[in-house]
Amino acid sequence: MEDKSIDPRELRVIAPCLGTRFSGINASVIAVLPEQARHISIATLGFHIAKGIPQISFGQFWRQCRDGRYRIWHARRNIEMLAGLILRHIFRFRLILLFTSSAQRRHSWITRFYYHRMDGLIATSAMAASYLDRESVVISHGVNTDIFYPPEDRPVAWAKRGLKGRYGIGIFGRIRPQKGSGEFVEAMIRVLPLRPEWSVVLVGQTTKEYHSFELQLRSKIQKAGLEDRFHFTGFLKDSHDIPEWYRSLSVVVCPSRVEGYGLPCLEAMASGCPVVATRTGYWPELITEGEDGYLVPCEDTEALTGAIMKITEDPERVSRMGRQARANITGRHRIQNEAERIVQVYKQLFSRFVPGGADNP
Repeated sequence: MEDKSIDPRELRVIAPCLGTRFSGINASVIAVLPEQARHISIATLGFHIAKGIPQISFGQFWRQCRDGRYRIWHARRNIEMLAGLILRHIFRFRLILLFTSSAQRRHSWITRFYYHRMDGLIATSAMAASYLDRESVVISHGVNTDIFYPPEDRPVAWAKRGLKGRYGIGIFGRIRPQKGSGEFVEAMIRVLPLRPEWSVVLVGQTTKEYHSFELQLRSKIQKAGLEDRFHFTGFLKDSHDIPEWYRSLSVVVCPSRVEGYGLPCLEAMASGCPVVATRTGYWPELITEGEDGYLVPCEDTEALTGAIMKITEDPERVSRMGRQARANITGRHRIQNEAERIVQVYKQLFSRFVPGGADNP
């Protein structure tokens, strides 16, 4: 949906979202872009953009952004870097190209080919920066602490769900092997008989290709006789439901086998939930072991089980760790911090291409 209040000719920054599926990249753009808009004229264009986010259509961009003014094209995917290069070199749009990388692995040759032709690079963690063979600015993602915050009374929030027990533990994200859904279910099948006051929630959808995988998980749960203590939410249509689920749970587990960054961990901690997370993405840089969470190796069900057993043994300690988790996020990882630092990168890039910088395009 177009935002009619935006005049594309006045835009200084375009943050494309050209992925065909909603992903963590979309979530990060949707989170940070309204905060950036407080400092600079910015909009996105593409797919799976939430209503109310500043955006323009492809037609608006094509017709009204070929006016000879420099604009930053802030890419976060290969397809977006490629589109920026084509627009600049073939169609002669005056674009300053910026790429943000979250990947914690050696990039493919095509990604390296693209990012070497960008005018600037941002990495979302020190680890991600180490896999770039060009200088980058490290800017970690933030979370909107006005959306993700602790409830006034967590036991009451959980009780309203009508689920078993006094405490909830859950994961967020698509149900699939890469997200560690299998290891999580296996671990909780072992934990729940020893934690009778706890129940499990899996928040997220299962796409068609992983339907059989979900059925396998449900079969294991049924064989363990624990169907009444596992709840699958499926796809949540209302974006407000996700923060409410965080406020209902007491502990969140982030068991991904591989993660580019991992926003659910930040969202959980901002909501006052301590976390058990695997050593991937930004999580090892975020979590202070034993204070606001625990870290375990990826794909290690034994270690995951042990950490969940430890974190759930004392509800009062869970509450203390949750308060520390919230303090960690509000101190270092607010979305405003991320937005302001990215806008500083924009201004530095404009100063290289435009006399007087962004204020004098």
